[in-house]
Amino acid sequence: FRMNKRINAVRGVLINDGKILWIKNKQERAGYYDLPGGEIEKNETPLEACVREFKEETNIDVKEAEYKGTLDVITSAEDIISLKIFIVNKFDGNIKYELEENYCYFLDIEELLSKEKVYANTIILDRFFIKLLDQKKEFEIKVNVNEEDKIQSLNFRYI
Repeated sequence: FRMNKRINAVRGVLINDGKILWIKNKQERAGYYDLPGGEIEKNETPLEACVREFKEETNIDVKEAEYKGTLDVITSAEDIISLKIFIVNKFDGNIKYELEENYCYFLDIEELLSKEKVYANTIILDRFFIKLLDQKKEFEIKVNVNEEDKIQSLNFRYI
């Protein structure tokens, strides 16, 4: 009997002129597109993790980010990747397009969603869900995914 893993992580959403800041993995799961973010380290708040991961993956300094809700991705192995979603409202610095572990650039949202290798967390940018980022309420989304990270089922609610 195996205990299911729970990974607590963050993702940051930075939208500028209708384009979204994305990373494309070079190493682990190469070729997959993702929102900037990563695991929350010990003694670190979700906001601190968002700021740190943004700097590591994009070279951007997050000056202000707003917590919007949680997106739980339940994998085919029934592990849970619990993502705290932040919208980045203010930032400083210049994007570094190529870093050690990933590429980083702005893409049109529709173009991004049409990519073959995208993680389930891209659902947050779907026409319905992107409206959640403007709401004053926090959301909770749970998605079940297959091995290719394609969504099999989805539950959504406001908290």
